[in-house]
Amino acid sequence: MGRPYIKTRFMICIAFLAIISNNAKAGQELDQAIIGLTDSFGTIECDSVLRGLGTKILLSPIELEKGSIFVTAAHTLFDKENSKRYKDCFFRVGNSRFNKRPFDRTSDTNYSPRDTDINKAVNDYIFFYIKNGTSQLGIRLKEAGKSEVNLVSIGFDSLSEKIILNNPCERIRSDILNHDGILLHNCDSKAGNSGGAIIDRNTGNLVAIHGGKFLINENKEDKNFSTKTTTINHGREVDFAFVQSLDNFILSLIPDR
Repeated sequence: MGRPYIKTRFMICIAFLAIISNNAKAGQELDQAIIGLTDSFGTIECDSVLRGLGTKILLSPIELEKGSIFVTAAHTLFDKENSKRYKDCFFRVGNSRFNKRPFDRTSDTNYSPRDTDINKAVNDYIFFYIKNGTSQLGIRLKEAGKSEVNLVSIGFDSLSEKIILNNPCERIRSDILNHDGILLHNCDSKAGNSGGAIIDRNTGNLVAIHGGKFLINENKEDKNFSTKTTTINHGREVDFAFVQSLDNFILSLIPDR
């Protein structure tokens, strides 16, 4: 699956792709390149509080002449206490409080804080548009499919208040949690990392955005009938529905260009 522009949109950033090769240095070089894309990442501030992370999507000038489109986890824009959207949201470029830009438009979303955990995870993504966009090119979207991928995630260090590159991580599998659109992973998932980019270390493509954790209760068949609770990290995977939602959002912006 996929669209023609997914295969071509990164041509304008060919220098970035050029460093990705099948050698022992590829992972380290890619990590350095991702770190260099500072302005492609930032924090989401809603109603004066940091809520999560956002990532700029790489688009060609043909697709979007002006401004920038970003993606984050939809739940970062909702108050979980009353299920209502926050009123005023900004994108802090590189988490700079001196370089924050208001959301001009957001995409439609099926996310609801009152939904089931699975449905919330499947619908936990939203795009937002900023007219006064950033100069950085952004990150390419790519469907990972069912293939195994070596990952790295973008995080937020609350102590230094900086956007950071977390340790390498992997996709994981579960017979219990096997749903389209959900990517299970063992990447770092500290508070404030919601909406952070999950990137394929072999290609530099954004393959998912971090959502949260599932809690799984496992009944142990012992004399105490104890229950063990485990956690597993999940992200919203880039798939056909994800890309189609982006397409629709781009089309909705045409009158605003």
